[in-house]
Amino acid sequence: MKKKFTFKKALYIFLGLLLAIGLFAGISYLIKSNSKESEVFLTKKPEVKDMEDKVMATGKIVPREEIEIKPNMSGIIDKVLVNEGDQVSVGQLIATLKIVPSIQNVNAATQEINNANLQISNAKINLSNQQQQFSMQQRLFSQGVISKQEFLTAQQQLQSAQIQVRNANQQLATAQKNLQIARTGVTPELQGLATTQIRSKANGTVLEVPVKVGSQVIEANSFNSGTTIASVANLSSLIFEGKIDEAQAGKLKEGMNMSIVIGALQNKKFPGRLTMIAPKGKDESGTIKFPVEGDVFNPNNDYIRAGFSANGEIVLSSQKNALLLDESLIQYEKKDGKDLPFVEVKQPDGKFVKRSVKLGASDGINVQILSGLTKDSEVKVWNPSDKDKEALKEKKN
Repeated sequence: MKKKFTFKKALYIFLGLLLAIGLFAGISYLIKSNSKESEVFLTKKPEVKDMEDKVMATGKIVPREEIEIKPNMSGIIDKVLVNEGDQVSVGQLIATLKIVPSIQNVNAATQEINNANLQISNAKINLSNQQQQFSMQQRLFSQGVISKQEFLTAQQQLQSAQIQVRNANQQLATAQKNLQIARTGVTPELQGLATTQIRSKANGTVLEVPVKVGSQVIEANSFNSGTTIASVANLSSLIFEGKIDEAQAGKLKEGMNMSIVIGALQNKKFPGRLTMIAPKGKDESGTIKFPVEGDVFNPNNDYIRAGFSANGEIVLSSQKNALLLDESLIQYEKKDGKDLPFVEVKQPDGKFVKRSVKLGASDGINVQILSGLTKDSEVKVWNPSDKDKEALKEKKN
């Protein structure tokens, strides 16, 4: 007799299928878990080496003193006798000026001279008349014909005529000086002070010659700084000018030793000493920077050009034979309101265990391990870079 397919049997079959699916999922999870346990991770070991905690300032090399040579009279550059990089000494001729007179000023000075000559001529005629009048009055006074008051009046008139002649002569001299200034740019009295010859004011190297033949230059005076003909500096006396972040400024003190690293000289290092930390910072794109200066020592007399970019390294502390680990391998966990550092260390069976570590100084790349690890500990790289991932693939293969 054929059995009927009932609802109860269908339910049993459905439950059996669910049980089989669950069993299959459990086995898959176990297999997957076992594969995770056996997954290969890249590890790194701590290294024993020296570490320096240092502050880095970026800047440039500049001369301690740079002299700008300016003219003391205006004109046009006639000759330039030096080039950038030349060595010059005090008093050496650098350039010469040519004075270009103003036609308007020459004409005005010439008119002043003509007017002064006319005044002199009139004053001399008046003086001659007064002399004759005085002689006549003097003779009459001696004969008793005129009073003493009339004689004194004639004497005063003669003196006034003599003063007019002197004033006219002074006006003529002034007009002649104005004419000479319009023509040559200088008066005879200043011939030795104001000159068309531009000479060096210091010993050193010519850093820059910003003018060319034909350039118009302006004299240095109270209202104008004047045109720079050349700049001269002693390149054997150099300083480092740089800037540091505000977070590092509090760590520095004047007089600290520093190393000046010049990239243009294949990162060659020169000894130096910190001489100045600015009391006020400057805002640069939202970051406060403090200017610093330091002496640069050049014991081997290497040729250092002004304007070279440089870095100033200031060592704050030094650790000898320290156990160092890549700081990126350190993890932190929150406990009692504190961030406690730890790492994952590989065991002989291939598993990793969490281990607390005590940290020391850091240079931003490596951190000193005071306790918790040895130089043979294999620390898990939990955040591998692309380069580490490639190395891990090669290890698996």
